[in-house]
Amino acid sequence: MSRENVITASQRAMELIRERISAGDFAPLSQLPRETDLALQLGVSRGALREAIRALQALGVIESRHGSGTYVTGLQPSDLLPALGWTDLLQHGHSAIELAEFRRVIEPTACGLAVDRASVEEKQEIRRIHEHMQSVTDPREYATLDGQFHQAIVTSTGNGILSSVLTSLAYGDAWKRMWRAATADVIPERTRREHEALVTALETGDRELAIATAHAHISSTQRQIREVFEKDGNQ
Repeated sequence: MSRENVITASQRAMELIRERISAGDFAPLSQLPRETDLALQLGVSRGALREAIRALQALGVIESRHGSGTYVTGLQPSDLLPALGWTDLLQHGHSAIELAEFRRVIEPTACGLAVDRASVEEKQEIRRIHEHMQSVTDPREYATLDGQFHQAIVTSTGNGILSSVLTSLAYGDAWKRMWRAATADVIPERTRREHEALVTALETGDRELAIATAHAHISSTQRQIREVFEKDGNQ
């Protein structure tokens, strides 16, 4: 069988597995049949099935456990969305600007939700990360903590999809590389002040302040990114 035919067959196998999952035949967290039996059930070759399984693993739909077998994941947003982070969106200036724009649209609303929903413990964790950031002088360490800080705020909304999308797309290594390029490995004092204002808004229950601060914070970052990449001609 040619490589092209194997890919076509694997796509068919993927669709058949997804149909079985949707129908409830393969429930979340359940174990799939052995490879030989599953290929027979689906009417596909074992080679096509293996490719389908690899693709579905990449998408977070199934997982292989060494010595145990292949299982459907919990099919939660945290299972399905991390694959977004695999795409290196920030190789080009235009993509970096678009991601900052995405954050500017989404995160102020997330911060408003966090004010309404964050538990006492979650607010304490956000404050702990922030205070750690305030003591940091290494820009690379600060960039890592910055992602943890924003992720903690979004997680406190209790919205799994929102948290998974932003965690996968906006707080990974690609964003940190872009952040360092835009700041020339300097920790902007503006960033420290805006983070403090965000924490204060969360702790005092000031929803409007949280939204306004988040919008200003990410807008400033977006302008800085645009200036850097336009100057370098990396559009």
